[in-house]
Amino acid sequence: MLHIAGLGVSGSYLLRRLSDAGIEAVGYDPKKPGFYVPCGYAVNINRLRDFTGKVGLEADSYLEAKADSVTFASDSGLNIRLPSVGFSTIDKNRLEADMLLGLEFERKPSAIPSKKKDILIDATGVSRYYLGPASGDILMRTREYLTDTAPQDGFYFRYFPSGRGYYWEFPLKEGYHIGAGGDSIEIVSGSLKDVRNPRRLMSRNIRLAPLFNYAHKGNVIGVGESIGTVSPITGEGIIPSMESAEILFNCISRYDDIEDLKEKYVSEIKNRFRRYEKLSKLLNNARAGNLKKLENLSAISSAKEDFENFGIQLKILKVLKQIAFT
Repeated sequence: MLHIAGLGVSGSYLLRRLSDAGIEAVGYDPKKPGFYVPCGYAVNINRLRDFTGKVGLEADSYLEAKADSVTFASDSGLNIRLPSVGFSTIDKNRLEADMLLGLEFERKPSAIPSKKKDILIDATGVSRYYLGPASGDILMRTREYLTDTAPQDGFYFRYFPSGRGYYWEFPLKEGYHIGAGGDSIEIVSGSLKDVRNPRRLMSRNIRLAPLFNYAHKGNVIGVGESIGTVSPITGEGIIPSMESAEILFNCISRYDDIEDLKEKYVSEIKNRFRRYEKLSKLLNNARAGNLKKLENLSAISSAKEDFENFGIQLKILKVLKQIAFT
């Protein structure tokens, strides 16, 4: 029996995939029905179609706004406009609700399974509620708003100096999602000083460290943000989390023995998200003022891959140094 704790995007997707395949699974999530998290929820709509198609849904029905281009800026005044190759905002809350339609789940936390053959999937995101803390974890604090207007026009990122965080503005179907995240609450607050009359406000943590060496504990296996499937340089985690759930689904389908399952799953996760390890080192080097290290050169192709997976065509290979870590 599989127990999925947490029904965000990775947990909801995994529960749907398992149920559709006839594999016995039950979901748990204590959030109340209709619980709404205000966020921009940016994805590459082209990649989202691949996953929603596997669960019988149409990605474009969740589309909020689609970018023609994305502006990247730095505090030094440098602006670069990059072409979009699918970069969009979506209604993730409705997508999650639709993936759960007709499925068995309970509005409460999961208990630890008592049977040895039972497996608990920790899809609790940043809390890692069942897996517990992990060495080397990096969390970025954010402050986020829903507004009617925005200081900039269109999709916009501004990176803080030395890899200390970033500010963003994403158009929605109605209004904008504006937010900032970083190491310092002072720099985050200062970057949001021009936001006017927000309709909603929230604050949360985002995991920026890949925790693939801490992806399981006993009969608990993590998926999505609980194991760090969030880009260290863009904060994008929706598609990577669905991708990790697809990898886990395929491993569950192939391996009956839990030890084999854990070994193969971690191996495939590390292989698929190898770029996150490089980008995490790049981020740490930027924060420490060590951008001249030779190992950073190997991260350039990983950065290019990461941006393009996000739906942004990275034509200028120096953009990471010129903008993100100035």
